[in-house]
Amino acid sequence: MILEKLTQTEDYLHSIVLDLYYQIQTEDMDKKLSEVFTSYKQVHLQYSLLAEDDSEALKRGLFIQWYALTEPNYLSGINEVDEQAELRIISLIDERIGNSTLDSELHWMLNYYATWDFVFQKFPEFSNLKEFVERAKPNRLPEKIERQAMDKRGQMGKYWNSLNVFKE
Repeated sequence: MILEKLTQTEDYLHSIVLDLYYQIQTEDMDKKLSEVFTSYKQVHLQYSLLAEDDSEALKRGLFIQWYALTEPNYLSGINEVDEQAELRIISLIDERIGNSTLDSELHWMLNYYATWDFVFQKFPEFSNLKEFVERAKPNRLPEKIERQAMDKRGQMGKYWNSLNVFKE
């Protein structure tokens, strides 16, 4: 139920960002975008709080962290994330790498994100993650994804559905 609510919030925030992008920039538009940034920061925080017991929340939280650094904020609605929330997610990822408990989907997603190695450079103390990024094989995406299911996974799902590398 909580993930469904967060998905709805993400979809709503993303629709605002898209609307703002196609309008003339004004002070009011800047204020609305700033409000979206604040709201998205809260969405990420919620994912981080759920992430220990919910791998979907972990995947979405990691995606938001990666996307915040790789996509312009005026297109994503994500400006910055809470540092403690970010560390919580990175710590969980590092732990799962060390315990060999990354599920297959998170494994290929993390391989892909590692293409942008600068995203993870600020976490040198997480040795398992550091080693994973150094050995990453970003071209190891699955042949296809379940697009209808992805569409219900917030901005992360929209991103994966936007790539044309998956078979229909």
